[in-house]
Amino acid sequence: MKAHPQTPMPESQISNPKSQIPNHEIEIKLRFDSVDPLTQAGLFLQLETPRHFENNWLLDTEEKQLGQKLAILRVRQSGQVGSLTYKEKAAPDAPATQFKQRLEIETALDDPANALAIFERLGYEKWFRYQKYRTVYLATLPSNAWLHVMFDETPIGNFIELEGAEEAIVEAVNLLGISRESYVLESYLALQAAECERQGKPFADMVFDEMEKR
Repeated sequence: MKAHPQTPMPESQISNPKSQIPNHEIEIKLRFDSVDPLTQAGLFLQLETPRHFENNWLLDTEEKQLGQKLAILRVRQSGQVGSLTYKEKAAPDAPATQFKQRLEIETALDDPANALAIFERLGYEKWFRYQKYRTVYLATLPSNAWLHVMFDETPIGNFIELEGAEEAIVEAVNLLGISRESYVLESYLALQAAECERQGKPFADMVFDEMEKR
């Protein structure tokens, strides 16, 4: 299959229920090969953004100023548009959660390539690149709560990402019969590092081979 030709809506423009603290996201990844288990569990999925290809770059200074405080700066490109995202650890007063919670500030980009060029002129370097095909759904639960479902096809396997209010994610994983041992709370950066270690290879970008792009 070829990459979907339609330019997707930047995720910064998706209305999304997050935590009770502004700019905080709550999410969880699950290792699923498709979204079929969600519909079988009683979730109603409405397509929001068709399948599309994404290039993502993480940036930092030569001194790793962002990495030292466990923060990331990401430029994402999909088609001709994309987004700029900054993430760091959740605020100390953020409510406790069994899922992944981080402060996130995101904005849409009309020209991701120029944004990368600007950051490089400011002293930031591209130090990790990862790719994926993403499809975005709005999921309605039996309780009428809702959350966003992102189905990601990556070079290290397929994942479903659930993002929304804590209660909605709890309801979804309960319907799926998922235990905490099956939660994937790591970032794609951490997952790629673990995969490289498992294969006994040096750490590398998480990108498709040309033959894998579809």
